[in-house]
Amino acid sequence: MKSVLLIVPALLAAAPAAAQPAAPYRAIGTEPFWSLSIDRRTITYRPAEGRSLTVAKPRSIVGINGELYRARGMTVDITHVRCSDGMSDRTYRDTVRVTIGRRTLNGCGGGVVANDTLIADTRWTIAAVDGRPVRTDRPATMAFTADRIQGRICNSFNCAYRFDRGTLTTDRIVSTRMACIGPAGAVEDAVFRALAQPLKVHRGSADTLVLSNGRASVTLRRAR
Repeated sequence: MKSVLLIVPALLAAAPAAAQPAAPYRAIGTEPFWSLSIDRRTITYRPAEGRSLTVAKPRSIVGINGELYRARGMTVDITHVRCSDGMSDRTYRDTVRVTIGRRTLNGCGGGVVANDTLIADTRWTIAAVDGRPVRTDRPATMAFTADRIQGRICNSFNCAYRFDRGTLTTDRIVSTRMACIGPAGAVEDAVFRALAQPLKVHRGSADTLVLSNGRASVTLRRAR
């Protein structure tokens, strides 16, 4: 009997790789400290003290600029607006509000974003220096381009700056030389002294920027 050789084509298509589970969404708050995680099935709130609370994850209500989760005993409102944690120079992608019973907690979530875009192409008024409100006859201003600071307090001024990992450093300030009388002169001197030092930059609120280093501080309010 003759043997018969059967040639079967090889199956060349590789099996698809197993899908990796999505990482949980995370949020934090600092006053008081709390954390939150949202995975495929649950939402878990963890306070600094006391018991954690885990609820079944409901279907999200998707809005123009965020998502809302209404679970039994907990509501989580995520808005895609950048957020400062209030304790460092870190900026997060989202603003998060958690309501448990009658208590509402504010925090940040969605991961840290690069702070190098925090100040470029923004315009501000100088609201306070070293914790003291600025009251001058005309608004004291400061604006940031990609690499320069320009402003006017008593004199007009400008300087080059670098912003790296949340720290602002400047080169020599160049200004006009008009004689300054009254509060504007004192404000200008204090701002120039502050800018001559490395300063940490963080959001005080959505419309406020704080430059500080423990010895000096300049609080800026977004120009309208």
